[in-house]
Amino acid sequence: MELEKANNELKNTKEKLVGREKSLLELTEKRSSAKKTLDKVQEDKLHTDIEVTKLKSTKSELEKNLTEAVAKITTLENQLNFTSEKASEMEQKINFKEKEVQNLKNNLKQKDIESESLKSNLEAKNIKTNELINRISVLESQFLEAKTSPKIMIKIRELMEHKGFLTDKELEQLRKELED
Repeated sequence: MELEKANNELKNTKEKLVGREKSLLELTEKRSSAKKTLDKVQEDKLHTDIEVTKLKSTKSELEKNLTEAVAKITTLENQLNFTSEKASEMEQKINFKEKEVQNLKNNLKQKDIESESLKSNLEAKNIKTNELINRISVLESQFLEAKTSPKIMIKIRELMEHKGFLTDKELEQLRKELED
């Protein structure tokens, strides 16, 4: 009985050992699988660390480029603002100059109108002056005739006193003398 009991116990122990051996094998396999997975995870982590290092370098470069780009944008915005201000000033100056030019054109038109008016007045006065000059010439000739009339009368009287008459020839000679 004791042997049977010991045999039973041995059998139970064997079964337990077989079960535990199987369990141990499964655990060993799981451990081996876990180790492989761990190795794979460590390898993946290593690759990831390498990629992270590369990305950090790239990120650092990108941050540097971003900073430079922001600085350039700021500079360009300042230049744009300055240029916009200058353009606005130039636009105001151009508008002012355009108004000045328009005013000068208007003044020039007004002066042209005044000039035309003065020309027509001058022409009218020239015509009037020429008329006056002609009239003066006529008056001078009339004045000379009037001035010489008494002389002719005196000479005619003298000739009439001597001869008692006056010929056409003598009258023509008197007229020529007075004209010279």
